[in-house]
Amino acid sequence: MKVEQVVFQSGERFPMLLNEERCPDFWSTLFVSRRLRQQTQSSINSFLRSISLLYKWQKIHKRNLVVEFEKEKVPSLFEVESLKEYCGLKSEYIQKELEGKSLGKMTKMSSFSLGKGSPLAKVGNDLQQRRMHDISEFLAFVGREIVKRRNKATSLLTEIESMLKLFKAHYPKSNYSNGNQRLPHAEKEAFVKFMEVTNVNHRDNPFKGYDNQLRNYLLIQVIYWTGARSGEVLSLNLDSIDYDVESPTLTILRTHDDPYDTRKYQPLTKTKSREVPIPSSLRDDLDYYINKVRSKFLKAKTHPYIFVSHKGPTAGSPMTNSTFYNRVIQTAKAINPEMFKLVKRHGFRHLFNELFSERVDLHNQKMREDMLLAEQNGEFEKVAILKKQVITEQQEMDARATLMGWENTDSARPYIKRYIQKATRKLHKEMMQEMSKVQREVKNKR
Repeated sequence: MKVEQVVFQSGERFPMLLNEERCPDFWSTLFVSRRLRQQTQSSINSFLRSISLLYKWQKIHKRNLVVEFEKEKVPSLFEVESLKEYCGLKSEYIQKELEGKSLGKMTKMSSFSLGKGSPLAKVGNDLQQRRMHDISEFLAFVGREIVKRRNKATSLLTEIESMLKLFKAHYPKSNYSNGNQRLPHAEKEAFVKFMEVTNVNHRDNPFKGYDNQLRNYLLIQVIYWTGARSGEVLSLNLDSIDYDVESPTLTILRTHDDPYDTRKYQPLTKTKSREVPIPSSLRDDLDYYINKVRSKFLKAKTHPYIFVSHKGPTAGSPMTNSTFYNRVIQTAKAINPEMFKLVKRHGFRHLFNELFSERVDLHNQKMREDMLLAEQNGEFEKVAILKKQVITEQQEMDARATLMGWENTDSARPYIKRYIQKATRKLHKEMMQEMSKVQREVKNKR
């Protein structure tokens, strides 16, 4: 089966699971229509990929759980355990077995996987859990629809609820528990160097032509100055720029299901709309790109999105996420693979928050130094004024939530925690270096 992206005239993206005859699968289409319609395109795609894996499991084991529901048989512990092992394997191992001989009876997936317990054959715990969750929700939906009008509906619905609890009880432990909530990203020095080599006309710039260099430079500059996600950058339109002379801004808007967006996979804003300040130089560069580069493309006149494709039959069309990742980020990383190994687009969002924390600390340090000086001079009214200007943790979280577009300020806590941990490690390292210096001096005097 294959997941197909259908774009309606209204602009709505409606992913469908197509069978081998390219006809929409009935149950997954009904599930998307009834249960997932309000979710994002990427979330629906994730569900459909999980459902596709379930269908492969059925084919391998010569099972049909829909037919079994019709026969009033609900998946038991045996099926849940088998599906758990199955959900933990990489798709290529599953596909290889699917293309070979199908199994005639239920066995553990690890018994036929070519990886056979190898870590290379397995996905991460979080993906395994997501697959199990999606499959269990789909099976519960199908089961309820089939049995709800049966004479034994009450008992069958109870069994379905028990099935859901079984799946949940068998979820693998998350890799990001115990406070490890963020993937590692590059250090600040790597990001600074990465931005340096993507400057227009830099000797190491890997992009050919001024127009390409300018567009790619602006993409990097926007995510650096705004902390925006890649999808949010690609969703910026001509009305997003406020050309205020003193305080220019970029407005990040939610443009879900925009009929003017021709991309099958529409880049989206995950958080709420917001206005983020930018430097005047970035405003001027964006204005130049729009009026001198983007305006060259005929297709660019049919949509409002700022960043466009520059080559091939799609020239002038809104730039895709794939192009941004493969032809911009990956191409730039190839300049210095070792240094730029951990440079990621989302890493710029972490960097933005780290720099924000540093600025807050510098501001508060300056206020406290001024307070101390004012106290020494007996300027107690000034002390009271300066004290109010110290940014509290709650004020910092509120400001961060506004810049990031979060509804809940609790989303700011992991970034603050990560910054504190990094600062603590730095202090500890300095302490160890100082102690090592003392030890060396003692040793040399022996």
